[in-house]
Amino acid sequence: MRAYYLTSEKWALEAIKKRRLKLSRLDEMNDPFELLGVSLKTKESRSVFLQLKKELNEEIGILCFSKTWHNPVMWSHYGNRHKGLCLGFDLMDDWTFPISYKGVRLKEDTEKGVRENKETLGHQLLTTKYKHWEYEREVRMIIQLKHAVKDKEYYFLPFCNALNLREVIIGARNDTRPEKVSSNISTEDFKVKITKSRMAFGSFKIVMNKAFKVVESGTS
Repeated sequence: MRAYYLTSEKWALEAIKKRRLKLSRLDEMNDPFELLGVSLKTKESRSVFLQLKKELNEEIGILCFSKTWHNPVMWSHYGNRHKGLCLGFDLMDDWTFPISYKGVRLKEDTEKGVRENKETLGHQLLTTKYKHWEYEREVRMIIQLKHAVKDKEYYFLPFCNALNLREVIIGARNDTRPEKVSSNISTEDFKVKITKSRMAFGSFKIVMNKAFKVVESGTS
């Protein structure tokens, strides 16, 4: 699956140079309803949920991608207002989970769910978001921290067969030259296509700027 990761130029260049992406933890993600896709109307269920969230925060990290890079809102929210970069990866399907968008929170016996199968309930909650996030067309990788690489207080997933860098798209408001991006790409990530984006002339989309020459890393 080809999926896209938008971020600022600084962090994108660091990621491709060090060949890794930083995992997000549940207690630092931008949606306050993360893991709150289930109705928690009783004090008991909220207590059980808080314990589940605490446990999952210590056990897993998340990488969030989009199925598309053409949405201008995504660039505004995650691509430093179109001044950042978008990294395109080929992801292994077995490692990737689509988000299910819901208008109302799930009706579950949370206490029973945690008691009988914490892993199943946790996965369901980690892949459920409010329907107004649909524009993101999000897919996620959910990584056990014990399988990640720790650097100080942060955890990272190195580039690998499951996280294979294939393209870099420069934001419409970013003046960085493709050659600068290419110089940061490791020789292990061969033939990564580097392109430039622009605003479409006839629609509300971000598209490839064909006036800029496509560059491939590792080629002359």
